[in-house]
Amino acid sequence: MQAAIVLVARPPHRRGSAGLTGVVVPAAVLGAGVALIRTGGAHVLAWAGAVGTPLLAAAGLWRLPLAAALWVVAWKASGLVAQGASVALVALAAITVARLAARVAPAWSIAVGLVVIAVVDVVLVWGTHQVQPASNALHAAALPSIPRLQDATFGSATMGWLDLLAPALLGMVVRTRARAAAATGLAAGAWGLLLTVTPTVPATVPVLVGLALGGADRSLLRRALEPRGARGSHRGDRREPA
Repeated sequence: MQAAIVLVARPPHRRGSAGLTGVVVPAAVLGAGVALIRTGGAHVLAWAGAVGTPLLAAAGLWRLPLAAALWVVAWKASGLVAQGASVALVALAAITVARLAARVAPAWSIAVGLVVIAVVDVVLVWGTHQVQPASNALHAAALPSIPRLQDATFGSATMGWLDLLAPALLGMVVRTRARAAAATGLAAGAWGLLLTVTPTVPATVPVLVGLALGGADRSLLRRALEPRGARGSHRGDRREPA
């Protein structure tokens, strides 16, 4: 699923320039989400997922009928069919959030943010052991008979929202999405083997392999690192032909 998200996620034409937004916000959201769940806010996040996910997934005229159909399948079907539709809705919603982030944060900020997310994820999963209890509480949050979209569950595998948002963000910054998708998919498969020795793994880590091998858009990174004065001088050097 992560590989498919990288492949499908297309960056917007307009790029953001809000500095460190892509670095600070995702990691802060991860930490705040875990803290909220640990203090009894699982139902709040469950309702936010149930309501917000289909709305985000339906953003865009061509996606509205697809999201509506997926929601009906997730609601009326059962078993893996319903779970697959729910995962697809979360994936589409994650892509929408990533595109919104790319309109605000520059590419370099999102790329650095992916590294920060993975580091925080590793610390929370293996360092402080905060993620597993929080994930269990969120997954167990009871809702009426509507699709449960607070996480992405398929069979015995459960991934958090951020585990699908990370590859969507990766799709916003890499130069070759196909290569990044293949690298992320292979890394995720190999990383998943750790589940034979540990009950939980930080699922954002394979995205770093896609970032390394997919190649961030260097032209955007160079432009972001240029001093403002240098950018202005480049524009000032342009002259109309005589």
